[in-house]
Parts: sequence; structure tokens; C-alpha cells
Amino acid sequence: MTAPDEQAAFLPRTLRLPPAGHGYSEDDGDPSVVHALGQEKYELFGPACKDGFNLFWYRWVTGHQISFLLWRLVGDVLERSSHRAPTRRERVAMAACVDGYSTMLLYSATVPRELYHTHIRERMALQHPAFSGAWAPDYRPLRPLFRARFPWQGDPSCAALREAIELNHAMHARIADHLVPDGQSLLQKHSGRAGVSQEKEDLFDDFFMTVRRPVSRSALTDQLNSRIAGITADLDSNGLYPLVDGEHHTVAAEPSDGALERLAANVLLFAHRAAQLSAEAENSLEEAHL
Repeated sequence: MTAPDEQAAFLPRTLRLPPAGHGYSEDDGDPSVVHALGQEKYELFGPACKDGFNLFWYRWVTGHQISFLLWRLVGDVLERSSHRAPTRRERVAMAACVDGYSTMLLYSATVPRELYHTHIRERMALQHPAFSGAWAPDYRPLRPLFRARFPWQGDPSCAALREAIELNHAMHARIADHLVPDGQSLLQKHSGRAGVSQEKEDLFDDFFMTVRRPVSRSALTDQLNSRIAGITADLDSNGLYPLVDGEHHTVAAEPSDGALERLAANVLLFAHRAAQLSAEAENSLEEAHL
């Protein structure tokens, strides 16, 4: 692990995604290539954090951006299988993406509660008083999946996917307890402003430094590669839970939460596995049509 006086600054970058509901632009036809993972392991409890605000802002934005990319990959499968059940490779890839999304929830939520309320939540409220994850454009096609609305989800072959979704719901609940123990989101505090519109989706994208423009499938993979490399460097330098004000602010700390603890120890591995399996599923379908 990097020594505290050598800790690097981590800055979020703009994410480019196709408009919601639009396909990819053409590229050179090469298959999507997922880079090898530089390392899998990191310390859970890191050294004292020199610049907590910027580090956790980086994690909040970057963790969400990787989630958006994984949502897009799951959405691609759902679009391809609109008139059929997903293939075995696709089911495995979707389960991996949901697990990867769960690890990104954890990674984003490592921000100490006080810093979350005074900086990140305050920023979201300034963007819109009822700012909500419900406005995320790329999550919209996934709602039926997370609510088990597809008939094929009951098949025994989808057991891993069902388990991944159940764990994702548990991670959402744990993070809510960690960051917002009173249980009220910004949207719930402004229930009269509920509902999704193009304006709200644009506000959501703007907050998370996401621009909508034509993007090739390989360019999307490149952005996922670069962000996984970024969090690899972060975790190598800071650990998952840096020391802030003399305390490690853990999210999944209870010994009884074995599944959540498994996510905490494998943030990099789960994110990389999601990218790798999604690329393999897509490339196998392309080869089948040659």
C-alpha cells in the first residue's frame, strides 16, 4: 500500500454514454477487450486520508459511473433477449454485472456519514431538492429485472441472478442504514415533486458528469477499463476504509453479513468479472452470427 505522504489525488472524469434507448455507434469491428486486472487484493482498513472530501467525491462519482456502465451492459442483454430467454452466457454475465453493481454501491458509500451529509448530499440537494436515483436513465430498462417481472427469471438456470439481485437489495438497505439512518431520502422529503422527466434525467446525468453522445461498444468498454484501473489505484493507496478523523467508517462490518463482507473484500474482482463476462457473452453472439 502507498504511504500516506505519497497518496495521489483522484479526480472523476466525464463519462460518455449513448442516449437512453439508443444503440451504439459503429467502430472498427474489433471485439471489446477488457484489460487484465492489475491486482485483486487491497487492504480493507487504509491509512489516514489526507483529502477526504476529494477522495470520497471521486468515489461517489466514479462508483456511480461504473454502475451506469454495468447497467448499460445488463440493458443490452435485456434488449437482445426481448423475444427470447437470455442464453446461459448472458445469464451468467447479468449476475456478474449485478454483483459488480453491488460492489460499486459499497465503494461509493465508504464516505463517512457526516461528510456525506455536509458535502455530497448537500450537492445533490443543490442540484435539485428531490434529487433521486430514480431519475437515472440507464436504470429504467432494468426495473422489471430487479422486480422479478420477466417470466424466465423463475427458471432454475437463473438462480445465480436471483441471488445477485437479492444481495443487491440487501446492500441498498445496508447503505441506507449507514448513510441515512433516519430513512428519508431527498425524494421522500419532497414527495410532492416525485416523477421522472427529461429535465430530471438531464440533471442526474449532469451531476454525475455524464454526457449523452454516440459511443461505440468498444469505447464503452475502454471507459470501464479506465475506471476499474482508477479504483485499483485508489484502493492500493487508501484501502477500502481510509482512516478519517481517527476512525475507519465501515459499511459492511457485521460478521453475520458474510455475503456483504465478501463484496467488501472483492470490489476489484467483481467489477472486472462483470466486464469480462459481458464482453465474452457479446463476442460469442457476434461469432455465432458470422
